[in-house]
Amino acid sequence: ALNSITALLEREAMMTRKSTFIGVLPAVLLLTAASALAQQPPIRYQPDPDSPIGERNAMAPEEVAQFEFLIGDWDVEITWYPPQADPTTYSAKWHNHWINDGFDVMQEWRGPYITGTEFRHYDSTAGHWVGKNLYAGRNWVDTTARVSGDNMVVIIDASNPTEGDFLNRETYYEITPNRWRMKSDRSFDDGKTWETGRYEMVATRSKGSNE
Repeated sequence: ALNSITALLEREAMMTRKSTFIGVLPAVLLLTAASALAQQPPIRYQPDPDSPIGERNAMAPEEVAQFEFLIGDWDVEITWYPPQADPTTYSAKWHNHWINDGFDVMQEWRGPYITGTEFRHYDSTAGHWVGKNLYAGRNWVDTTARVSGDNMVVIIDASNPTEGDFLNRETYYEITPNRWRMKSDRSFDDGKTWETGRYEMVATRSKGSNE
């Protein structure tokens, strides 16, 4: 039963990431997911301890520093809110580092159900971040991101079989050097209105991680 639940989680999570992390739980979890996830399998493909964090390039646009809060290794607790079912929480790891000579960000998600990579690049012409998410066995997903006050907001082009295309919005908030939170929202009218999303997370910097 757990293997079938895991497969469904992977399919739905990727369709909404994104990411990123990471996904949306559909109606397939309504009755059985909470009990199945209570026995969480181990995280697959632990981050490589020798993978360097790197440094932001001093010659990069100053806006590139906007994503510096995410750099390093993080222990993540994700809470899913499936429709008509109790919330369920599981753990994951996020290894985020500088690439391309310190101009861009690469995020490596390692969880018990999905594994993937997200790329962030600051587009000086557009005046915001652009990116791609790629999770194992899935297709590329486009993202954009902008600073909003003290928060970072990421918009993901998402889709799932039951609801079709939509925008998935991740808001990173309460950002401190060693801890931050993220919540998700969804829009089915190209951002005109938003409803509460299916997941949220709390990330704490891993012991010994470089900032």
